[in-house]
Amino acid sequence: MPYIGRDLSQGNYLKLDNIESQFDGSKVSFDLTAGGTAFFPGSSMALLVSVGGVVQEAETAYTIDQSSIEFATAPSAGDDCYIIVMGTSIGVSVPADGSVTMAKLAQSGIDRLSSVGIQSGGTTIGAGVTFINFVQSGLTATVSSGIATVSLGGKTNEEIQDIVGAMFSGNTETNITATYQDSDGTIDLVADQLTTEQVQDIVGAMFSSNTETNITATYQDSDGTIDLEVAGGGRFVVSSSPAAGIHTSDSVGINTVGFTTDMVGAGNSFNGMYISNGMTIYDNELNGNHYISTSFNGLMAGPVTVNGVLTVDGNYVVV
Repeated sequence: MPYIGRDLSQGNYLKLDNIESQFDGSKVSFDLTAGGTAFFPGSSMALLVSVGGVVQEAETAYTIDQSSIEFATAPSAGDDCYIIVMGTSIGVSVPADGSVTMAKLAQSGIDRLSSVGIQSGGTTIGAGVTFINFVQSGLTATVSSGIATVSLGGKTNEEIQDIVGAMFSGNTETNITATYQDSDGTIDLVADQLTTEQVQDIVGAMFSSNTETNITATYQDSDGTIDLEVAGGGRFVVSSSPAAGIHTSDSVGINTVGFTTDMVGAGNSFNGMYISNGMTIYDNELNGNHYISTSFNGLMAGPVTVNGVLTVDGNYVVV
């Protein structure tokens, strides 16, 4: 008669490859292999596991995740271990949609489904997270064929350009002009500066209508120059003959209050000059009245023509 009840376990009993050489006192997950090939038990109940001579309780001391065994407590280094397969998994029909509940899943599978691990910019979202909430102005999300597409939105390049451009428009600017060009999304910055003519006029005004002594300063706007002319008596002029010495177009007096005899230097065709000590006269003609005071000397190259009066109280030598 037909068998009534759960199917018997099928397949041969076998012993999996030894994993005890991997025990180090901290590792809890180990790959299961049979003859070097990954072995998928299908259920922790299909295995007989012994660690350190103690048979381990399925689902309590260990669980199965695909082809890996995960112990609740890490085996100690040196513990002996063997794993016997009591039966292999058999093919089953595909469950109906929505018929698999959490109770039918291994705990490791539940943990993986109920946690999300995301790391971005140093921030980690770890175990226990079941939902991710995106907060962003203009964000949209769509789902198609089981794929969720999230659009973070944000502003277009034109919108950003208009915002930044407005920051440069209608504000306070000193010595610079800022203009936002919406057509090409650029900002023109033009520094204000004076023209050459403006600089000349400013500097020229500094030389005009001010106080000047013995000098005349004139700004020539036509060519952007400033003329400086020394004025007044006693100004030096160029003389072609003789080339040596200093010549003046006007009489030069030194300490001439009351026109005393405190004068020293060289004279040429002078009139009414009082000669002090060391006076050298290098002309051969004296016009006007001349006086050499006591203890002072005069020297003149001859021949000498005296058209006035020469009074000598000191020494006067004609060579």
